[in-house]
Amino acid sequence: MMKKMNSIKKGFTLVELALALVFVSVLLLTIAWLTIHLTTVYEKGLAMKAVNSVGKELVDDFSRAVAASPALTVDSICSKKYNKSTRTEQYNRCMNDSARKFSYQQRYNKVKVAGVETVVPTNGVFCTGRYSYIWNSAYVLNETDYPRVPGGNSNYKATFNYSGGTNSNFRLLKVSDFNRELCTEHMNNSEYVYDDSPVYTLSGLSPETNEELLENSENNLAIYDMSVFAPTVHELTSSAYYSGTFVLATLRGGININSTGEFCSDPPDNLNTDFAYCAINKFNFAMKADGEKLDSER
Repeated sequence: MMKKMNSIKKGFTLVELALALVFVSVLLLTIAWLTIHLTTVYEKGLAMKAVNSVGKELVDDFSRAVAASPALTVDSICSKKYNKSTRTEQYNRCMNDSARKFSYQQRYNKVKVAGVETVVPTNGVFCTGRYSYIWNSAYVLNETDYPRVPGGNSNYKATFNYSGGTNSNFRLLKVSDFNRELCTEHMNNSEYVYDDSPVYTLSGLSPETNEELLENSENNLAIYDMSVFAPTVHELTSSAYYSGTFVLATLRGGININSTGEFCSDPPDNLNTDFAYCAINKFNFAMKADGEKLDSER
């Protein structure tokens, strides 16, 4: 008597296959999300490191420039521009302001920040008596995130003229300026000037004597704001004490320094965002000017 052998076929059911596919899909999505998240954190860390490193270098550069500048009384600085007898009002104003405009000036204009019309710094100059620093802010370097307000000047950038050339695409220039010429030539302008694109000129200055401190590198950093307070001058030694602050950040990320929350405007869950490359920091500095005077300054 012959017995029939039943053939048994083994395999996955559709339910089991579907569950397996769901599990693999969730696993792959989790791995992808973790990869993107870790990459974002890594790039964010690199951006923050770059901002902090460059910011400290700028503070050191400011400190060296100020320390080498001559110790001058406020009276001697104001007298270079205004005659006590014929321009008494301007001279007194300079004295009451501790000759601040001889050290620092900044211009402002209107742009749209996150869609809101806002008055922002556009450019400025910081004169130490040995070197001067000129900057164009991120608001004029990044017209995509900070569009001009209709009806305003189409060019908010400052221009620097020197012997044999013109530069209007700089971020932060350091130039030799022994007589504070870059501050002196705009002394009569109001600090809050709209539609103003100042031209800074130093005759006889060669290209080698001006240095760009914020190169357009991979980090892509720029100044958003800088304030230098009126110097305090010691009555006996004439040493000037400078203090100030500046905001340094990446050009990318749609930064809003007036925000009360996240300074980077793009949400972190957007895959097509510059959030990972966005970093910002505020730096304070204080230094003393007590360098040797030149023969022309005695």
